[in-house]
Amino acid sequence: MAAHGYFGLSDESMVAEAHQIIDAARDKGTALRLVGGLAVREHCHATRFCERSYRDIDLVGLSRSAKAAAIVLGDLGWDENRQVNMATMGRKRQFFRPCRHAVGSGRVHEDDRVDLYLDAFRLHHTIDLRSRLELEPYTVSTSDALLVKLQRVRLDDDDLRDAVSILDDAATIGFDDAPDGINVRYVASLCARDWGLHHDVALNLARCRLALDSLGLGREGHVRVRQRLEMLEQALAEAPKTRRWRLRARVGERLAWHEPVDDVEGVYFSLGERIQRP
Repeated sequence: MAAHGYFGLSDESMVAEAHQIIDAARDKGTALRLVGGLAVREHCHATRFCERSYRDIDLVGLSRSAKAAAIVLGDLGWDENRQVNMATMGRKRQFFRPCRHAVGSGRVHEDDRVDLYLDAFRLHHTIDLRSRLELEPYTVSTSDALLVKLQRVRLDDDDLRDAVSILDDAATIGFDDAPDGINVRYVASLCARDWGLHHDVALNLARCRLALDSLGLGREGHVRVRQRLEMLEQALAEAPKTRRWRLRARVGERLAWHEPVDDVEGVYFSLGERIQRP
């Protein structure tokens, strides 16, 4: 497996392609922002550390602008898989096109894909992004990019490295939203309202801390990331919790604390070997 996105297309080309979509949407008055792995890649300084394979372009937009976003993507040559829109009750839309990335005489894969999340990023927990799409020019805020990684129940190696990359490369960490900065007050406030989110974020911060010695960050990066992890852990512990949070904490893991996640993206994308084109 190649070390670059699209199993042959460079990360820089994927980011440039995402920029093209976001700029075209911006020209039409529609806000789209990168989320997920490519959002991390956009802010990554030590590219060798965060370099990995990417299978698609993940974007987030507003449900009220979903039709406009679909038109923009259509104008750029992307067809919609309408089954995903129906299956997710309009919370997510998916677009594809024949793969343009050839290796030798064949395609890298059958289709390229754009996943468009509307109003929120939903996986194990829901991160509401409706009021936060204007904080960065091409990605969700650095704080939200970090939360998207830390809210996972099972933090795999790619997600762990992405989270550590954000912690290492963020320009600042403090108590307000700033360009390329982590807002610990914002992260802690979301976790203080949702015990399940708090539970998984706290566990994943601990997992990142335990993995630091094996990641080869160098002394300066190791110290910086550890300090930022400790700052986040302290903010989570000290943030005033709601009554609902405290009641839910008494139940703990005896009751499911996160949304079940099936690999619906893969299922819908490969349904019958290939999605029926509209």
